[in-house]
Amino acid sequence: MTAALRLAVALAAIALGAMEALAQEQTWVAVATDGRRNFGYAVGMATSEAAEMTALAECGPGCRLVLMGAARCVAYARSGPGNAFGAGSGATREEASDKAWNECNQNVPADSCSIRVAQCFE
Repeated sequence: MTAALRLAVALAAIALGAMEALAQEQTWVAVATDGRRNFGYAVGMATSEAAEMTALAECGPGCRLVLMGAARCVAYARSGPGNAFGAGSGATREEASDKAWNECNQNVPADSCSIRVAQCFE
């Protein structure tokens, strides 16, 4: 085996190892709500199916999935009267919270939404 071929094989092995490590670090988040008071969330799940089942089970009957994604953090916001909500995901708690808060406040006047949960997989 030539030196160039050995180097190419070594680089391919390193790249494959990095991709496998990244795949192992990928986690799923989900948010479910009934559109009123009830909500459920999942963070740090290994699969999208696990995230969906966890969020729906935590929320309860009559809930629907409103957010699913591969991320490390998730947030849920709701307006005071409960007539608007927002969900967000991201790499940081702040990113997820900003997305949830902004989505919620698009539907109500005077920034009446607040973050109900913001959690990251550590």
